[in-house]
Amino acid sequence: MIDIVPIKDVQSKEDTTIQKTILNSHPAYNQVVMAKELLSEEDIIKDNEENLKLGAEYYYITKDNEPVGLIHYLLKYKSDNLPWIGLLIVHKQHSRGGIASQALHLLEKKLIDQNNQKVKLCVQEGNEIGAAFWRQKGFVIINSATDGHNNRVDIYEKKL
Repeated sequence: MIDIVPIKDVQSKEDTTIQKTILNSHPAYNQVVMAKELLSEEDIIKDNEENLKLGAEYYYITKDNEPVGLIHYLLKYKSDNLPWIGLLIVHKQHSRGGIASQALHLLEKKLIDQNNQKVKLCVQEGNEIGAAFWRQKGFVIINSATDGHNNRVDIYEKKL
């Protein structure tokens, strides 16, 4: 069974180790976003600190109660008061099995239950797999910009 479960302490040694394992299973993604294939726990802690300052909520994607992926999102981004998905990633070992789609469905249901009508996200230039996934899930490009890591991104939106 797939579920999304709040991470108790996103900055704890145990949780940063789990996040590192999941994120480092996708070195090409890390290269596009962070300009390095493998992230250290310090990289993850720093990125988490920045996201937590913005109000990010962190969840594990679990399969049979074991963490196999990560989600973090902002319920209300300061510039537009809309929810933004910052990350949805499944460990490479568990990818291509529909887990990301199921997790997205659970997150969208959560957002709808919180009376949201839209959700946004950005996809870094060069992340073709991510872009294809989001388009398949009904997200459409509405703009382009630069993210916090100085990467060119396309901004996507979906009506819930």
